[in-house]
Amino acid sequence: MRDVLYRVERIANPEWFLLPIRFVLTDPRGRRWVLTVSKERPDRLLACTPMSPFRPLPASLLDVAFAEDEAGNLVIAPHDA
Repeated sequence: MRDVLYRVERIANPEWFLLPIRFVLTDPRGRRWVLTVSKERPDRLLACTPMSPFRPLPASLLDVAFAEDEAGNLVIAPHDA
């Protein structure tokens, strides 16, 4: 398995969108995934693909939950015990 670096962009005004989008992840090929607030856990962010319904999430993002720290940075959320 190889490492893939994603570029992270913060959404300046997330209240302008219908979905609560906080960040956009861009892979080296230029494909984009948005991070939205989870319905089950409002403190977690999950990746989804509103740009194309036929593009599945990459395996590296399937089971990953993200969170925002106190400074507003994107971090990988710890697994629940």
